[in-house]
Amino acid sequence: MKQLPVLASMLFIFFATSLTAQTSAEVKLVAALEEDRGWCLDLRGSRANAEPVGGVHGHTCYTYEGEGVALDQGFFVESIHDNNEFRMSGFPDLCMTIYEPRPGSFVSVETCDDRETQGFTLGEAGKITSDMSPELCLTAGSFVLPGGGGRPLHIMRDLSFEECGSVISELQTWELRTEWAGLEQTTLPRPFADGAPPAPRPQNN
Repeated sequence: MKQLPVLASMLFIFFATSLTAQTSAEVKLVAALEEDRGWCLDLRGSRANAEPVGGVHGHTCYTYEGEGVALDQGFFVESIHDNNEFRMSGFPDLCMTIYEPRPGSFVSVETCDDRETQGFTLGEAGKITSDMSPELCLTAGSFVLPGGGGRPLHIMRDLSFEECGSVISELQTWELRTEWAGLEQTTLPRPFADGAPPAPRPQNN
């Protein structure tokens, strides 16, 4: 009987090691649109304090800050390619989930448990489709909202699953990025360019 706790401990160590050995990457739109730092899948909230209850949305990518893939924007590359699973590297028990298999579905983040609604394929053409409903593609919304920081101000878009080809291709074409490679060429003017709060003035002693 004493062997059971030892075996459980070994399995936990193996699982934890296999996760940490995986590569973390941003899932970003190929097209920069109006954000030259890139548009990435992002867990709502702030970094370690992010909350899964709000699901994922589109947000300014954080790799421009020079600290690698951000905690709330990273997904395991191997899980995506090998398991058709978008498992978050900073929160490895959480997976992207289609809330309901129909156009307009909310993109939630829930405990990884191999349910059908957590199966997705990143195809060669850059479309992320639901394995349960392959006619549905992960889609960035067309409406841009201001974010909460950054210079220029971070910007956001809602995400949903829509019929593939129902919107311009740029809103449904994604890629994985593991490291910062510089600013990208935008095709749309940036909104809220001057929306960031002013830098604090130095205090006179």
